[in-house]
Amino acid sequence: MRNLVIVGGGEAGFISAITAKKTNPRVNITLINDSKEFYSPCALPFVISNEVGIEDIVDDLEEMCRESGINCVIDTVVLIDTKNRVVKTKNGHEFRYDSLIIATGGTPFIPKIPGIELDGVHTLKTIEDARRIMEVIKGVKNAVVIGGGAIGVEISAALRKRNLNVTLVEICEHLLPKALDPEFSAIVERKLSENGINLLLNSKVDEIIGENRVDSVIVNGDEIKAEIVVIGTGVIPRVELVRDCGIEIFGRGIKTDGFMRTNIENVYAAGDCVDSRSLLTGKLMLSQLATTALRHAMTAGTNAVGGYATFEGVLNSMLLKVFDIEIGRTGLTENDARENEIETITGVARGTTRSHYFPGSKEILVKLIFNELNRSIIGAQIIGGEGVAGKIDLIAFAIVNNARIEDLIKLKYCYTPSSAPPRNVIVLAAENARRKLQRREEERKRKFERI
Repeated sequence: MRNLVIVGGGEAGFISAITAKKTNPRVNITLINDSKEFYSPCALPFVISNEVGIEDIVDDLEEMCRESGINCVIDTVVLIDTKNRVVKTKNGHEFRYDSLIIATGGTPFIPKIPGIELDGVHTLKTIEDARRIMEVIKGVKNAVVIGGGAIGVEISAALRKRNLNVTLVEICEHLLPKALDPEFSAIVERKLSENGINLLLNSKVDEIIGENRVDSVIVNGDEIKAEIVVIGTGVIPRVELVRDCGIEIFGRGIKTDGFMRTNIENVYAAGDCVDSRSLLTGKLMLSQLATTALRHAMTAGTNAVGGYATFEGVLNSMLLKVFDIEIGRTGLTENDARENEIETITGVARGTTRSHYFPGSKEILVKLIFNELNRSIIGAQIIGGEGVAGKIDLIAFAIVNNARIEDLIKLKYCYTPSSAPPRNVIVLAAENARRKLQRREEERKRKFERI
């Protein structure tokens, strides 16, 4: 009987195991993880905000594996020997494999700031992190969050919902700098400010002050009171296990091909420890999203046991909920396009999520980004009170299928006052892009005639 060993029991590891078992039930599958608690890290900010309980998001990994016919080992892997095809654990166990999937995930990036080691400085990546933060915030009033990406924004909102005084520090000029263009970042910034979060943009934390535990934070030379500091500066791949066993690392993550194979025969990788390829630029990049990990896992799990599956690449489609607004994005931003020397034309439209007169109707703002040369859709950003996810998914589908401005203008959509307005906001944004393009073409004609 062939043996598949999976290192890591998070979402990527477990989905790899389930997929492999469904693909080839005859394979003996062993999943090794250092904890029996299975949960989605994406749910942790909602635990902090007290919108869901820890008991609501945690399952028993051993029980889940047992029900699926998978051997689950709660232990820590200390060595991967790709020459002899052996995985060794901290407790002295050895597991021989015919195929191996590495799903070691990621670990929070910790910036080099004096005082970062003090008690009261936290990250939010694991369920234990959440438990520690939940315990600490019972008796504190002031929090500083470092990092204005998705993690930092969600943590800030969660702490504010618990009535803490929250200061969010971001080194760039805008929040979510890699996900949104500045005018959309500004909407998020206003929403956080309106809800009482103090934003310090284009700012740097100089030092964290305290004797044994945090007392304050120095930002741009000013002292800010803080009994708790949460680091939200992103996640880096956990690749320590593979550095010395011949597995190739590109940039920060494990390099894989479209079958999730590494450069070592019969060794695959999936999840936050892996680099992905952009569907639009062809470049390798990190895509540390749950949806990416799921696709990685299904591909690796299928191929590791003799099936056939491919992973084409990523658009980094993302959705956040911050107070009462949903924030979605997919594909390239305008800044991404400039960096890749793509000339763009954009379409922007504001609409409502239902007929404007219907109770509960909310505003929604859409920005579509097109390649000017061929008019194909390459990105979108949407902020609204509801219904953002479905529109982002639609645009992602349009990007993959090379839809053009004209295709989106001709979009066939449904309408009923209680759920959808008579004019679709995506169509309105595409029409706006066409008008801009027509004006640009007319300007070129006038310039040519003057020559």
